[in-house]
Formats: sequence, C-alpha cells, structure tokens
Amino acid sequence: MMCMRRRILLPALIATASLLLSCSAAEPIGEPYILFEVHGTVMDQEGNPIQGIEVSAGTSDNVKTNLNGNFTFNGRSVPMSAAKLTFTDKDGQDNGGEFQKQTVYVEMNLKIPGEEYGNFKGKYFAQNVEVRMIPKNDVINPDPEL
Repeated sequence: MMCMRRRILLPALIATASLLLSCSAAEPIGEPYILFEVHGTVMDQEGNPIQGIEVSAGTSDNVKTNLNGNFTFNGRSVPMSAAKLTFTDKDGQDNGGEFQKQTVYVEMNLKIPGEEYGNFKGKYFAQNVEVRMIPKNDVINPDPEL
C-alpha cells in the first residue's frame, strides 16, 4: 500500500512542481508592467533633423535617430502614463553640432488594454513627438526674470 502511494504521489508532485516553475519563470508574481512605443523626430533649434541622437528610457535598449531625425522606441516599464526619454548627442560635431543631453516626459495613450488580474497592464503609444535639441554652448536660464 505504501509503494502504491509513492507511485501515485511522486509523479503528481513532479508535475505540480514543473508547472509552478514554468509559470514563475515566464512572468514573476507581483510585478505589473506595460509595453510602450514612442515615435518622434529630433531637430535642432531651426527645425533641421538631427541624425545619430541616442534615445533611451533608462533601460539597456537604446535607439538612434535616422537620417531624417526620426526614431521609434519600444520599451517595457512599470505602469505609467508618461515615458521618460533621454536624448544624448553621442557623435559630437559629426551631425550638425554638439547638443546638450535632454530628458523629456512623453504622455502616452492606451492602445491595447491589459489583463484585469494579470501582470500585463496594457500597451501604450505616443506619436509625432518633437524634440528640439539645445546647442551645448547655449546656457538655459530657468528664471525668465533674469
């Protein structure tokens, strides 16, 4: 009788353990997230497109603007309604001058609703984002009265 219980219980325990491990590896419990996509153009102060500006969102995935200054950034983040994007001039004078590093908050719209009870909270989207880079030698005055 004891051998029969072991024969039944052992495969059941193995199946349950493998099911639990496969679920936890795919999507950790308690970590809600969104997917987001931002399309835009980076320009100088005169409206000329700038190629080679690095766009990042605090992750290891970065993209660079193309010949027309356009970029598309896809990311994964904690739930939020605005993406924090950083624009960095990595090539210096090569593409129209040296520019200051800028951080921009981009409002996003819900494109695909997420799961009511799961970790995926939706896919968000922003398009036609325009960023005007400031030349490195320009001083930004935060107080308009000065």
